[in-house]
Amino acid sequence: MPIHNSDVAQIFRKVADVLDIEGANQFRVRAYRNAARTIADLAQSVADLVERGEDLSKLPGVGRDLAGKIEEIVNTGSLKQLEKLEGRVPKELNQLMRIEGLGPKRVKSLHQKLGVKNIDELKQAAQKGKIKDIKGFGKKTQQQILEGLEHLTEASKQRIKLLNAEELAAAYVDYL
Repeated sequence: MPIHNSDVAQIFRKVADVLDIEGANQFRVRAYRNAARTIADLAQSVADLVERGEDLSKLPGVGRDLAGKIEEIVNTGSLKQLEKLEGRVPKELNQLMRIEGLGPKRVKSLHQKLGVKNIDELKQAAQKGKIKDIKGFGKKTQQQILEGLEHLTEASKQRIKLLNAEELAAAYVDYL
């Protein structure tokens, strides 16, 4: 199956999230987020650009280093850097950031202070009232997390953006 722009953007977002959880340099994190946005908004397929041998570093927010990573993703379907990063941080922490109000810094804090590694542990901590006791959190935040968990369960019957659906469908149409 061909690699789509949304796949490359998603990998870059994951790298940015893991780097952010680790407390990496914010300029580096922002570079990955900007590149993800550029690739996601690109009108043409990044895989086609790679196939034609075009210089990806000319894309806004994409330098030589990130261009090489885009090529790696297109050619292999994955990014070794992400695999290494995910080995250092529990993979489930990325899922916690899907909850409204939880960004990398809060997820890191929950992980360090309460040992929360996944959604079930977060739900237990919130239901037992442990989250409100962490500095930077409170009753209101704890309630928002509980509500976010409810929405997440409802959202698991996930919808797909029309742009992404069209991109996926086009690959099947080409195949047929």
